[in-house]
Amino acid sequence: MPAKPTKWGIKMWAIAEANTGYVSFCQVYSGRINGAAHGLANRVVKNCIEKANVIGQGYHIYMDNYFTSPTLFTDLFEHFNTAACGTVRINRRELPKDIMKKNPEGVTNRGDMQFRQKDAVAAVVWKDKKNVNLISSIHDFSVGAVQRNVQQADGIFQRQEIPCPQMISDYTQYMGGVDRADQYIQYYVFQHKTLKWPKRIFFTMIEMLKFNAFRLFLASPHHQPGPGKRPSTFLKFSKGVAAGLIGGYAGGSVRKGRPSLVPVDDRLTQRHLPGSFGNKSWCHVCHMRVKNNQQDTRRQTKYGCLDCGKHLCLPECFTVFHSVKNYC
Repeated sequence: MPAKPTKWGIKMWAIAEANTGYVSFCQVYSGRINGAAHGLANRVVKNCIEKANVIGQGYHIYMDNYFTSPTLFTDLFEHFNTAACGTVRINRRELPKDIMKKNPEGVTNRGDMQFRQKDAVAAVVWKDKKNVNLISSIHDFSVGAVQRNVQQADGIFQRQEIPCPQMISDYTQYMGGVDRADQYIQYYVFQHKTLKWPKRIFFTMIEMLKFNAFRLFLASPHHQPGPGKRPSTFLKFSKGVAAGLIGGYAGGSVRKGRPSLVPVDDRLTQRHLPGSFGNKSWCHVCHMRVKNNQQDTRRQTKYGCLDCGKHLCLPECFTVFHSVKNYC
């Protein structure tokens, strides 16, 4: 996709709740069916709303101009009992060509607009910095206002209210569900470079499940923060999930390659018991650590390991001497 920041990758279709970004359904695009891509957008939208179980439930579907067409919106309204709204490309079929063109009449200044209606689908072109084309089976010709910075004759920008169709205001408000989910998923994603696409899909699904769990966690009445406290963040939730999956386990380091041919000291492998020498002398471990500037003081003791012939403090130095290779 040459217009995207990441031009190469795996395409996934998704439908998400507008306010929270909760992903209701997603599907990996596996390529054309029978070698043809005709009608792909319509099939994707219908499949998503069927699998997400939002048909006839009173939901409104917002989509971008890749999917939007009058044929799809009419079909959704009449046969799926679902209303939709979205920006539209002016080369789509069955659009009102008198306003859905590059320079429509009567739309020259910022805030100008033109409406058309056919059956359940309303169409509008609105002038902002450039023309915005949109169709909807949700809205009528209602008009609101938006705030914009407008440059005055003296070069100073001033905040002004500009007339705006209500369908465009609602589209701006409710269109960001999938984008919000993508944004959260990329925050703390576990994604290593790999040439094996199943791994990328697997870990993307894991991150999506984690995000959905976070949204359900925030909505749960049993996990409300209480008065005066902030709700949990996605970072804190992610750390909690990781800690729960680890479960206190810490794997030991495994050395790869051939085993070392250097013999291991007997003190680290054989069984040694403490004993008394009768006379005091410097503890071998303490003496070596002071010599190597690893500690400040050393002690004398009459105890140690009779097999090794070393005076050692009990029990600390005795244990270290027989369990740590580089004790000093």
